[in-house]
Amino acid sequence: MATGCGQRETVLQQDAATYPEAVHLYQNGCITCHGDNLQGGIGPNLQHVASQLTPAQIKHRIEVGSGPMPAYAAPGDAILTPSQIDALTTWLSTKK
Repeated sequence: MATGCGQRETVLQQDAATYPEAVHLYQNGCITCHGDNLQGGIGPNLQHVASQLTPAQIKHRIEVGSGPMPAYAAPGDAILTPSQIDALTTWLSTKK
């Protein structure tokens, strides 16, 4: 979809109505490393993450982290709740 002046909507704008919690969480905790269009940067590109990882693998990666990515479900120091991790997992699992 196009927005004004020939600009295209980002993935986040397109998905905000269907996955509002996941998009909000991504904007507040993931966008710095994974980009405003899931294109990557410091962290890997997530535009087709579901073609590479199963939903269980995506969830596990969010929970325990990987390399420089923090563990978002670290025991005693969780950054996200289980339902927030599930929301992100569900949304990212649509990215094929």
